[in-house]
Amino acid sequence: MKKVKKPDYLYFSFSLKELVITILILLSAFLLSYIIYITEHSNVAVTLIFILAVVFTARFTNGFFFGILSSIAAVFAVNYAFTFPYFQVDFTLSGYPLTFVTMLTVSMTISMLTAQTKKQAFTEAERDKEKLRANLLRSVSHDIRTPLTSIIGSATAYLENHNKLPEESCVELISDVKSDAQWLIRMVENILSVTRIGEDSAYINKNPEMAEEIIGEAVQKFKKSYSSYEVKTIIPEEIFFIPMDAILIEQVLVNLMENSVLHGECTDKITVTLSCDEKNAIFSVEDNGVGIDGDITQYLTGGVLRSKETVAADEKRCMGIGLSVCVSIIKAHGGELKAENKKTERGAVFSFTLPLK
Repeated sequence: MKKVKKPDYLYFSFSLKELVITILILLSAFLLSYIIYITEHSNVAVTLIFILAVVFTARFTNGFFFGILSSIAAVFAVNYAFTFPYFQVDFTLSGYPLTFVTMLTVSMTISMLTAQTKKQAFTEAERDKEKLRANLLRSVSHDIRTPLTSIIGSATAYLENHNKLPEESCVELISDVKSDAQWLIRMVENILSVTRIGEDSAYINKNPEMAEEIIGEAVQKFKKSYSSYEVKTIIPEEIFFIPMDAILIEQVLVNLMENSVLHGECTDKITVTLSCDEKNAIFSVEDNGVGIDGDITQYLTGGVLRSKETVAADEKRCMGIGLSVCVSIIKAHGGELKAENKKTERGAVFSFTLPLK
């Protein structure tokens, strides 16, 4: 089992970059406090400013180390520069020890609470990763079983009976093997895409890409496997360069078009549309199939979508893994995937957004 590396905020750590961040935050707090002090001749807000500096330090650095360091530094800075006697560290005056112990306690508590919040976010992220892995394995087990069984059955029938079967039957068996093998290749591509998104070291390498070229490549790839289906593209005359990982977005478009074929039941026409608003590019894949039955939100969240009167996953290849890939890729790009039925005619529409900047 792969050992999960703990994030830095789960233990005391030191880095030069975070030290610089801490110093800059404390210097900013000191300058702001000094400006307020000389203009208003009051140090009432100084303590609050330095506590806020501790919060920012805990937020923008890792670990308890710099949060606690900034807490101690804040206490001494307030005592030294903004408390009588000025420019001296003096805790002997009446009430000072309790005041500064209280400030130090509050500052350290805030720092620890902030780090604890980061720890909880890390735990939730790990839980989400495990859930994604479980859904991925479940989808893969369902999706791969059917084509493998079909390949074994067709290959066995051909090997045992190729001398007895007519040529048309032999060609049909070999065609079935080829079709199922192509399906498995697409499954592997989907799995690799999800793995790429889920790796800790992976990142989305977004470059400005011409959207119409990506759509064209996706349609061409789709037509290689589904040549009998009509695919129409609607693209604005204006050329749009959209920040994206071209390979991953092409995979999303192919998955959505395949989903229309496999679950539309009577789909024979697919329309791919590109439009833009002020902030996002909007890609849509719509079909003239049976549409989507019921609340689709739960299916998008869970990564599995089934159409009306769907059969069991073992009896019909489901696009659960493909939809999971789409959701993961679009989220990684900062976009959103939606699905709905057409308003005026039969069919479903899958659309997703990609930020233009």
